[in-house]
Amino acid sequence: MNVVIVEGSITIRAQLRALLARERRIRVVGEAACEQSAIEVIARTQPDAVLMDLALQPGSGLRVLRAMRQLGLGARVIVLSNSYYEEMRRACAEHGISGFFDKSHQTEDTLMLLQSWLAPLQTDEHQRQAAVDGLDVPPRGHASFDELADLACDISGCGMAAVGLVDGEQLRLIGNSGLNLRLMPRTRGFCSHLMHYRGLHEVPDTWRDTRFLDHPLVQGAPYVRFYATVPLSLATGEAVGSLCVMDRLPRRLRERQRESLLTLARCAVNELEACRREPLHSEQATSAAMTL
Repeated sequence: MNVVIVEGSITIRAQLRALLARERRIRVVGEAACEQSAIEVIARTQPDAVLMDLALQPGSGLRVLRAMRQLGLGARVIVLSNSYYEEMRRACAEHGISGFFDKSHQTEDTLMLLQSWLAPLQTDEHQRQAAVDGLDVPPRGHASFDELADLACDISGCGMAAVGLVDGEQLRLIGNSGLNLRLMPRTRGFCSHLMHYRGLHEVPDTWRDTRFLDHPLVQGAPYVRFYATVPLSLATGEAVGSLCVMDRLPRRLRERQRESLLTLARCAVNELEACRREPLHSEQATSAAMTL
């Protein structure tokens, strides 16, 4: 998870860095001490979360929050303050903050909230990652996965679709339609949180689902309201990613659409199986046979 710290005090910034260093999957990608630099750093780094002090110079953290939303930046924001003002808290809530804590004694609560947003790691994570490492998806191979994403859009009537691989701390979109990106942090992808579900999992309205209500892809571009995903599990059982469809309006899939997306997911798995690297012992055996 990529985090930006916006805090006027050098001492408190250092304390927050030390706090976040206790969680290896959280990375501080930027810091700012004033309003203008905060907006610039957040726009440049596109973090998953922002820890924000309200007492900035000039103006306040509230102006930074407003600017973020106007720029289409959906990062979750945790406000840290020494003073509690109900009016200020309501003003922050209007712009979709995810937490409001007293920085003098609630920093542990801040860390716990950040950790709750991390994608869960399964007990077979090492084996799963080894399976991903064993896939060789060349750049030219993206075309076939892009075609599957296009078909997913056509079948579902959604405006966006993707074929994603969860690779380490990154989500690689090896196929997409309606999305202008190929890579994002693992924590930011819906897929990372849902790929261990069996079958097709549907989120009819993200605004009514507490797991995703304040998600960066919901509060900011591309403003996802509907999401459906099918895990991509190899023949050996490892869930390496997912096929998903998204839309900016809430909806529900019809049964025929669900069945067709499951079929497309099987096609994606077949494509991935074709990308498997040969095990080393097989290559050695082939080499030995060639010398006979």
